[in-house]
Amino acid sequence: MYIPYVIKMKYILVAILWGLSPGTARANNSGSFTQMKGDALRAVFTDTMMVGEYRQYRDLTRTFNYTEFHSKDGTTDYVEGRKKEDGRWKIIGNEKICYKYPGSRYYSQTYCFYVFNADGCYYKFTPENMTLNRNPRNRNRWSSRAVRKGAGGTCDEPVG
Repeated sequence: MYIPYVIKMKYILVAILWGLSPGTARANNSGSFTQMKGDALRAVFTDTMMVGEYRQYRDLTRTFNYTEFHSKDGTTDYVEGRKKEDGRWKIIGNEKICYKYPGSRYYSQTYCFYVFNADGCYYKFTPENMTLNRNPRNRNRWSSRAVRKGAGGTCDEPVG
């Protein structure tokens, strides 16, 4: 009679500790989760400072965090840790935002994302993480997420 009680308490304790342990931050699963497209997508980024974080730790810069100012003329000022880059951004196909950093030795390709808004938190998904219907395969497989500086948005569960 004593042993089943100990085993049951052991599983309860494990469940409690697992729920309290830090893990990968999840996408905001409450409320709306709307893909930004066209003029709405452009309006989110134009003349806006985005303050964000990556889902994965960035070894080169030793941080999760970044900021990027998107000028109306298609240029960006990107800061990740001590790394600063001048870039270019544009909307492709009315539903993707793409970035290039022509002078960078580190960021050497074009990076494109589908953007979803969840209560003022903008989640970016790579094309590989999207279904054929342009929905995320898994909401928790976002690449990065950000809020518009000064707009009052927040993201759930900070990373790191």
